Amino acid sequence: MVLKHLLRLLLLPLLLAGFEAQGGEADPQDCTLTHPRLSRVVNARCVDYSVPLDYARPDAGHIRLHVAVIPSTGKNPRPDPLFFFAGGPGQSAVDSALLMWPVFSKVLGHRDIVLIDQRGTGQSTPLNCPDDASRLELAADDEVLRKETAECLEKQSVDVRWFTSRQAVQDVEFVRQTLGYGPMDVMGVSYGTRMAQLVLREYPDKVRSIVIDGILPPQVILGPEFADNLAVSLQKLFLHCAADDYCARTFAALEQDWESYLQLPVDELREFHLTHPRTGKKLDLRVSRQGMDAAVRLLSYASETRALLPLLIHEAAQGDWQGLLGQALQLTDGMEKEMALGMHNSVVCSEDVPFYTEAEPDDNRVLGHMVHQLRIICAEWPRGESYTDIHQPFKTDTPALLLSGELDPVTPVHYGEMALKQFSHGTHLVVPGQGHNVSPRGCVPKLVADFLETLELDEEKAACVQDTSRLPFFIDKLGPGA
Repeated sequence: MVLKHLLRLLLLPLLLAGFEAQGGEADPQDCTLTHPRLSRVVNARCVDYSVPLDYARPDAGHIRLHVAVIPSTGKNPRPDPLFFFAGGPGQSAVDSALLMWPVFSKVLGHRDIVLIDQRGTGQSTPLNCPDDASRLELAADDEVLRKETAECLEKQSVDVRWFTSRQAVQDVEFVRQTLGYGPMDVMGVSYGTRMAQLVLREYPDKVRSIVIDGILPPQVILGPEFADNLAVSLQKLFLHCAADDYCARTFAALEQDWESYLQLPVDELREFHLTHPRTGKKLDLRVSRQGMDAAVRLLSYASETRALLPLLIHEAAQGDWQGLLGQALQLTDGMEKEMALGMHNSVVCSEDVPFYTEAEPDDNRVLGHMVHQLRIICAEWPRGESYTDIHQPFKTDTPALLLSGELDPVTPVHYGEMALKQFSHGTHLVVPGQGHNVSPRGCVPKLVADFLETLELDEEKAACVQDTSRLPFFIDKLGPGA
C-alpha cells in the first residue's frame, strides 16, 4: 500500500449478458510480459476487453480492461486458475508478474495464472497523474498538493467514480466467465488482499481457495493506523540492531538518533545539489523532512532495504541527508509508471477516507500528516460508488492461507490474526525477519503451490520459513560488518 503523494506526495445476470456482447468476441493473443527493473521475459496470452464503466448502466460508456493469462506448463493442468490481485492501490497486476515470479513459477506446473490490470491501472484505462518524482518537498505544502490533485483530476477523460473495488470485483467475474473457467483460486498482496476477499465474499461459489499476503482485514481503514504500524516496525528494527554485535557497537545511540531526527522541523525545506544515483542527472532539490520520512517508510518494507536504515538514520540525525535522499530518489524513480495515483485516489477516497475520524497532524511522527493529506486529496477527488459495507467482515469455510511478515510496517501480524477469524478453514503463517509481501521469499513459494494443490498447509514443511534469509545491517557505505 505505497502512497506516492507522500514521496512528493444489480441485476447480475442481466449485466453479465451485457458483458458478453461487449467483451466476449476478443480472443487472447501471444504476448510477452516484462518489467523495467528485471531481465526476465515471460510468454503469455493477452487480450483487451471492453467493459461497462458502470455495471448498473451498460449503455453509459465502456472502458478497456487488459488481461494476461500465463498458461500452465503442465501436461494436464488443473481446471482452476489462479487469479492474482496487485497492491497499491494503483499497481498493475500484469506488471507485477515478474516480481511474483518465484511464486508463479511454482504454481504454473499445475494451473494457469490470470492477471487483470485492475481498472485504472496498467493498460486498463489508467488513471495516471502528471508527476515530477524529484520534487520531494511536495508533501509539505497543502496548497501544492491540492493543486496537483485538481490537475490530475482534470486530466482524466473518464468518470473516476467508477474505478473502485466494487467495479473491479465485477470485472473479475466477467473475465472468469469470458475465459471459460469454472471455480478459481484467488491471491492478493497488500491492497490486493482486499480485492481477493471481496471476490470471495461476492462470489463464494466461484472461489476454490484464497491466499492473501500482507493482509488488509475488512475492518481496517487505510491511512489512520499507518503511523502506529511503522513506529512498531521501527522499534523492532532498533531492538534487532541492539542484538547485533556490529550494529550495536556502530550505532550505540540509534534510538536517540531517531528521536533527534524526529525533532527536526517537518516542513522546513533544505536545498541540495547532487547527482541522481541512477541516471547521473544533476539535480537541484528542495527537500523537507517529510519527504525523508516517506523514504524511511518505504525502506522499512523489505529486509534488504531495512538493513540500510540504522546507518541512514544515524547520518540524518547528524545533519547528513545525502544517503537517505539518494535512497529516496531511487525509490521514486519511475514510480509514476508503476503506480496509477488516480486509481489510488478513486479507491481510497471512496472506501477509506469517508470513514476517518478527526485527527490533528503530528510533526513528531513519521506519517503524522498522512490523514490530513489524504483529506486534502479527497476534498478534490470525487467519491465513487463502492460497497457500503466494504468494512464488514464475513464468514467462510473456503480454504485460506494467510501470510504475514514479522516486521511488516504497513500490514502487521495482528492484521493477519484479525482476518483469520473470517476463515473456519484457514491458517496464518508468519515469516520471521521479513517485511511486506513475503510470498516470493525463501521457501514460501513452494508452500503456496503446495497449498493450492492440497488446500492444507503442511505445518512440518512450513517450519522452513525459520530459515528465510535477510541481509545483515550495513555499518557503513561498504556494507555489513565482517
